Formats: sequence, C-alpha cells, structure tokens
Amino acid sequence: MDKQKKKSKNTIKALFAFLAILILVLVGATVYFYLTGEGDFFDTGEEETVTCACYYIDPEVTTTCGDTKRGFKFNTSEGLLGECSTSCPTTELSTDMLYSNSDQDDYLTCSLTFVENTQCSSMEVKTEDGLIVTGKISPDVPIVVTATFDSADYSNHKFLINNVPTEPDSVNETTASISISDYEDASTLLIVAQAENNVGDTVGSEILCKRLIEITTTAEAGVSNLAMDTYTASDGLTKIKSTVIKAGGLDQEAESRLEFSFEEQTLTMNNGFEVNSTSGEINIDELDLYDSNNFSGSSFEVLNNYTGEIEVTVEVFQNDTSLGTATTTITIEEPVDTGEDPGADDEDTDDPPIDEEPATESAFSVTKTSSMSCVERVSPDNRTEFTLTITNNGENTDTIESVKDKLPLGFSYIAESSTLDGNAISDSIFVTTTQVGDSQEIVWEPENSWSIPASGSITIAFEASIGENALSGENLNEVIVTPTELPAEPSTLRASSTIIVAQDCDNIDLDDTPQTGIFDTTLGRIVAGLFITLIGVIIYKSNQGTQLANMIIHSGPYRDAEMASYKVFKPKKYFEEKILERRERER
Repeated sequence: MDKQKKKSKNTIKALFAFLAILILVLVGATVYFYLTGEGDFFDTGEEETVTCACYYIDPEVTTTCGDTKRGFKFNTSEGLLGECSTSCPTTELSTDMLYSNSDQDDYLTCSLTFVENTQCSSMEVKTEDGLIVTGKISPDVPIVVTATFDSADYSNHKFLINNVPTEPDSVNETTASISISDYEDASTLLIVAQAENNVGDTVGSEILCKRLIEITTTAEAGVSNLAMDTYTASDGLTKIKSTVIKAGGLDQEAESRLEFSFEEQTLTMNNGFEVNSTSGEINIDELDLYDSNNFSGSSFEVLNNYTGEIEVTVEVFQNDTSLGTATTTITIEEPVDTGEDPGADDEDTDDPPIDEEPATESAFSVTKTSSMSCVERVSPDNRTEFTLTITNNGENTDTIESVKDKLPLGFSYIAESSTLDGNAISDSIFVTTTQVGDSQEIVWEPENSWSIPASGSITIAFEASIGENALSGENLNEVIVTPTELPAEPSTLRASSTIIVAQDCDNIDLDDTPQTGIFDTTLGRIVAGLFITLIGVIIYKSNQGTQLANMIIHSGPYRDAEMASYKVFKPKKYFEEKILERRERER
C-alpha cells in the first residue's frame, strides 16, 4: 500500500509540474499580448473612430452611386464605427459655381459608411474661372487640380494623370496644385493625388483624391479622321482589328449609317458600330466589321480578295444627312501559308539568320471598385456591383485577350449581369464561371481580342451576391488582365478592392469574427489555467482524488506506458518489474 501511495504522490507531483509549466506559458502569453496590443484583457473599452463621407454626382455624368471617382464634391466627418454619418444636401450646391447645366435638385448624393485612407483629405477640380468641374470638361477649357493632405510633413507630391506621374506646379504646406490644359486627344482624364511620408510610403486616398473627368467634344460637325488597325490572322489573311472614326456634331439618338468605299466597292453599314457624342468617336470592332448582318450587302470579308495598299474612305450619315468623309490607307499583305513543311527541319540551308524585331510591350492598367463598401449575408443587402476599368496607357492601339476576376469566399456571380461600357453582354458568348471551392472565378473572353485605342479604356461591370459562408470582416477581391502582347509592367495588370462583410452594416465591427472558445481571449486563457490548477489541488487534497489517481496508476494503458518507458530509459528497473510480475502470476 505504501508503494502505491508513493506512486500516487509521484504522479500528482508530475501533474503539478505540468500545471506549473502551463501557468508560466499563460503568464508569458499575457505579457506578449500586452506588449503587442493584440489581447483584449487590457482593453480600455474605447470604440473605434472612423471617417465616413458623402459625395455629389452630376446626373449628366452618371445616375448611379458606387463609382466614387465620379463624385465631384465630398463631405466627411468622424464618428464611432457603425454610427458615423454625414450629409450632402443639394442646397449646399450653387449652380453658379458649377461647370454644368444640371439643375440644383437633380444632383445625386451618395453615402460611404467607411473611408479607409484619408491622408489626402480632399481634391478639387476647377476651371481657371473657379467653377467646380462636376465630371465633364470641354477640350479647350483648362482645369486646375488642388489636393489637400492631412500633414505638412509629406514630400514628393505628385499627380497621376492617366497613370502618368506628373510633378505639381506648386506645393504649399499641405496642398499641391497642377494646371492641365493639353489633353492630348484623350477622351477621359483619371487624376490621382499622392505623396510620401517620412518613411517613403505612398499616401493618398483612393476615394477622396481620385477623379475621372470626361472630355467632351466641341468640334464643328464634320468627319476629321479614319483609323483602321490591321493584323495578320492565324489563317494568314490580313484583318482589320478595330476602326475609329473621329467626327464632330454626332447625335447618339440619330439614325446613323456608314458608307465605306475602296477600289470599286461600296459597303453600307447600318448596325454594329457605337456612336459616342461625348468623345466625338464612332467605334467598330473586328467582329462587327466582318458580320454581314450589319451591312446592306457584303461585309469587309471582300478584302480577302485584295492585296497591296488600299485607300479606304468613309462617309458618315445621320438622319440621311452627310457629316463628311475621311480617308486612310491600309496594306493587305499576300496571304501567308501557315502550314509547316515536315521535312524543313532536315534540310541544311546556308541562308543567314534573320534578325527578329523586338516584341512590342503592352501598357495596360486596371482598377476595381465596388458599389457597396459593406454587405450583409441576407437580402436585400447581400448584393454589390463591381466595376473593372482597363486602360491602355500606351501610344498605340493594343488588345487584351481576357479579364479574370477572383471573387472572395462565399461570393457568387449573378448570371447575365455583365455589361461592357454600359451595354449588356451575353454570358454564353463572353463569360465563363468556374467554381473553386466555395468561391468563383469569372473570365470575360471575347471571340476576338478587345481592341483599346491609346489612352482609351473599357469598363466591365457585374453583380455578385454574398452567401452565408462568406467570411466576416474585410474580403479581398482581385482582378487580372491578360494582354495580347507582353506587359511592360506586369504589376499594373492586377488590381484588388476590399469589401466588408458584416452581420449588420449599420453597426460594423471589423473584429466580429466568431469566437471559437474561451481560449480566444487573454483573460480566457488565464481563467482556464487557474481552473485547471484548482482541479489539481482538489484532486490532491481529496480522497476521491487519491482514488482516481490509483485507478489511473493501476490501469492497463498506464502500466504498459510505464513499462515501455522503463525499457528505454531504465533497463534495470524494467527487468526487476518483469521478475516481480512473473512472481505475482506464479502465486
């Protein structure tokens, strides 16, 4: 019996040693969480203060909220997370101070419950006369952009104008200004204000200091230019990739037709082209140029019968009135035989090697925004619209093959919700969705590449719904663009946006991840450690504890484990115990 008690006490001592180690670990964890601020044991109970905002939108620019770079004036305020609010009454707007023809009551106001970065606290775009530009500007009207930052300690201020870094004209403590008058035939201006803090990190605000300005045309009625971009297709034939017609006085509502003439041919095109009166352009992509349904007779397929230089003239008609003509010259190469000669590799030739031209590099960039900064898992607040804008920053027309969007966990694409430049596109033709676990990948891929002119852009918008398995807190959504040519800077082909999933978007808690147990907090860990220690003391002091210890010591698994340890670490003890067991059995 004494021997059993001795074993029981040894076991209890081992238990206490283990508990002492556990307590030391818990104390160390407490110190760690206190120093790093990650624990909530020393939480003061103060709620997080955030910045919220509202902004105005000109109905002549857009009629929906969501794209903050379309806003022209922002009001901000600070408040507790989930309680912060601000207002943008239209009575604050004086139409005499706005570069727009919209009535005061027609302006839209939009709200943002959370503005992540406010180092650049505001940005104004005005004419030289001091009128606020609400989203559109004539090409002959210079503008002045003024950005205000929250600190005078920032340096290296700059403006990104269509993604081109540009030095400001002046920097005065917390403000930076630049005048822009040469729009270089661009149809839009994307303006972003940035600076650097004292450690060299870029500071700014993707919401408060980013604007998209459309450049309207004031040209007189008339056709000024015809541009056709050609390439050699895989079948060896020369094809027209894209066509852009510059014209003033266009009316998007008018009945339009185009008459192309070359050699002895005349092609009359009634459909399949896009008239943009804002930019003064008519755009036609390859698919529509070769679709006979868009023509009264033959399409551009007739060019397959021509070779050499061909002068093409277009005449633009609106409501049967000619706006004028423009001419360009294209070169149709001799058809190339793309078939391979299987014996070609076996023949020796003395021809000198031909120097290959260096590959052309593309210069695309992409941005992504969401119409909702926060969504919930239940209707009606479980839907958002994402907007992808792909911009060609190169000097020439270039093409992209596809656009891929990786939705966060629990997000689902809403079928037939995609639009291209505001026009609905069919899922069966352009969109492929792939299920990856509980999330989706969406790919937009045309039959032929999308052609984007220099400084031009395309915009893809789509809707997604949020399911019950979406993760609480911030969710990252990434988009990737695949260009035809190698990119000059691959990093610009990726962009991401963050959207918050919350139980209640009116009371957002970024730390409301589900608790998995009492060990999720520092206080819980300490309480659990003390509880285990108390159980150990009770076991040691009570008769029931001694009985429990004896049951464990005399159990088969414990005895087997004890003998296994003796065999490895105490061979002599192992053989003594084996002899004692044999004698016990002989009795």
